[in-house]
Amino acid sequence: MIRSAQQLPGGRTAQFLAFDAAAVAERVPLRADLRDGRPMRDVFAAPAAAAPAPGGIPLPGQPRRIDLDIALRTPGDSGNPALGLLLRDRFGLTHRTPVVQLPPGDGTTVSVDLGTLTGAPFGSAAAPLSIAAIVVSYLPTGEGPVGGEVAVRRIAVSDSHDGPAVPVPAPAPGPDWTLNAPQLSRADRQPAGELLAAGGDDSAWVRLRYRGGTDVPSGVHLTLMPPGTGQAVTEVPGVATRSYLAETGAAVGDLVTVTVGPTAVPVRIGSAVGSVPVAGEPALAVDLHPLGRLLAATGAREVPAPAEWWLPAASPDDPAPARAAAALRSGSGAQQVALREEVADRLLRDPLSAGPQAALAALAAVGALLAAIGFAAAGAAAGRERAREFGVLQALGASRRKLAGTAAAEGCLLVVLGSAVGAGLGAAIVHLVVPLLVLTPTGRRPVPGALVDLPTGATLLMVAAGAAAPLLSAVLASRAGGADPAARLRHVEEL
Repeated sequence: MIRSAQQLPGGRTAQFLAFDAAAVAERVPLRADLRDGRPMRDVFAAPAAAAPAPGGIPLPGQPRRIDLDIALRTPGDSGNPALGLLLRDRFGLTHRTPVVQLPPGDGTTVSVDLGTLTGAPFGSAAAPLSIAAIVVSYLPTGEGPVGGEVAVRRIAVSDSHDGPAVPVPAPAPGPDWTLNAPQLSRADRQPAGELLAAGGDDSAWVRLRYRGGTDVPSGVHLTLMPPGTGQAVTEVPGVATRSYLAETGAAVGDLVTVTVGPTAVPVRIGSAVGSVPVAGEPALAVDLHPLGRLLAATGAREVPAPAEWWLPAASPDDPAPARAAAALRSGSGAQQVALREEVADRLLRDPLSAGPQAALAALAAVGALLAAIGFAAAGAAAGRERAREFGVLQALGASRRKLAGTAAAEGCLLVVLGSAVGAGLGAAIVHLVVPLLVLTPTGRRPVPGALVDLPTGATLLMVAAGAAAPLLSAVLASRAGGADPAARLRHVEEL
């Protein structure tokens, strides 16, 4: 996964990420509330659909060395041409090999060592590899113009530094190679190179003619794209967070420009989410495959080196990520390894620090005590008021049981309404306050934000337990008051 910082117009910094969108949509989880309940495949549908088979020349096995049979014909000043390769691995990353000088003559073999790219023998390329582009560079060395013809006749690979090489099958007849060549100058509008017919007596894979003069002191770079890779890539699809859209003033469907190295990359925003995995806010994520194709077509530039790797599990019980993390932690180096399960367990085990937890518990206890006192006082006052009314009703023949039932129903109704209103207000306060109290070890709010989850069963049980005492007191108060209506009537007459 490639990560870099992008400066936004408002002065904030956004995270720019490039990864395999299809693999992320299939294997990386994202909370449903952050993607509006849409399936992951729908969120990353546009980036994944825009990344067809990248094409190129597939290389068999795990190449360590690439041999190219080159024919260089120079009637005059050759310009010291050199050749380099742009390789694509199975993750969609592109790597540019060191250039090798081309000696003049027919049937010359030049070798490209891949060990410098992978840190061999400790590292290896992520096979299968494919040749995404061939780059021919040259520089004028004299006063006059330079020029010549370069033909690639054969390509072979070897899995060792000095072992035998296995020929690579030539591309099947189909689309032609594509040449990206700059203009020599404003006055001379001819391109610096042109493709020639690949057939003939030499049966070359690809042939080109290059030219140049003294007005190109920095050199010329010609990019040969194999069949199937020269498709026009004018923009890269992406997924943005809502905060990114708010900061940039863009909307879904708009085209924004992002700088990747020295290249300005147009990104078409296909969808919006609340947050992108392991990225802060705001953030913009693009698919690695079309990004690599666009950079390759723009001067054979490679994508930046990945700064981190995601190892998604095949299933919740897959032990592969845990084994990989243990191996990395036990090895040498300064690797930073984080397991999603460990991070989630740590956050769920202590979502709030001890201070906020104690404050919330004390607040709940004080609220319950004040509610109990208030209800008891209100119940006592209502009992004294209703004692006079019930005395008159009993004297008129009303049943004591019916009067007690009426008083109990009134008290229970008040308790139920109070409990319902209190539970609703408490849930609202929890949803408002808890996200403000959940902080990272550095004192910042986590990204994505804390998701408050109130279990329905536990919440109803707690409300029932809190309402039990007031309900009991309401029932007992309805049966109290004595059975002497005459005493209560005399009290009314005295008033």
